[in-house]
Amino acid sequence: MTAKTSDVKSVDIHDGVAVVTFNRPQVMNALNIQLRQEIMQLAQELDADPAVGVIIFTGAGEKAFCAGADLKERGQRSTEEMYNERRFFRGKWVNVIANIAKPTIAAINGYCLGGGLEVALQCDLRIASDNARFGLPEVTLGFLPGGGGTQRLPRAIGLQKAKELILTGKHIDATEAERLGLVIRVVTRSELMPAAMDLARNIAKNPRMAVIQAKIALNASQETMLSGGIQAENEAWLPCLLSDTWKAKLERFKE
Repeated sequence: MTAKTSDVKSVDIHDGVAVVTFNRPQVMNALNIQLRQEIMQLAQELDADPAVGVIIFTGAGEKAFCAGADLKERGQRSTEEMYNERRFFRGKWVNVIANIAKPTIAAINGYCLGGGLEVALQCDLRIASDNARFGLPEVTLGFLPGGGGTQRLPRAIGLQKAKELILTGKHIDATEAERLGLVIRVVTRSELMPAAMDLARNIAKNPRMAVIQAKIALNASQETMLSGGIQAENEAWLPCLLSDTWKAKLERFKE
């Protein structure tokens, strides 16, 4: 089933998996205001859609997952417009994918730079094609990564390596990204979406309550001390009892 398409994105839903494609290949899927706003709205809709258990984000074309902010659009904006966007819009955008309750996967092809990498870092899991390139080059343009990059990248690969990548603005290839733990695996370009779909289906086939609550507990491990995390784990476990799914699963196991 295909739904909610526009000139900047497309959405396909099948087998409990929604595939969201950034559809601006002519500019390497750069993030303009329209695309950001549509993704913000779409995140809420897919999170509430009972037909969706897992969401994959990817980029159209062969060149890029997402090359970051649309600098041509940004260059046409006034300082006041930029300030207001940072003050009133950024707080929602920087967590829009991270706040999705259901598991999210970034299927990364080609360039994944700046705001594109920050989008990928919001996802729970990341798979890359062997032509993927990663980087946060904002300092080379007189900025710093302002879409969560300075906070999420150190949590993904460690503080010292994150400092190297951000302060130099250098790019790394898919092999290095896998070695650092930025992505969970690297596959060929032709295998990227099949691998992402296989992972998504393996998650989506599990009871949704358990998957969502496990994600809550795992996220808490990055935000709290161990004692607080153990408490968060218990609080996440308890709602699983509200579903009779676990009873049916245990009965089938006993049989």
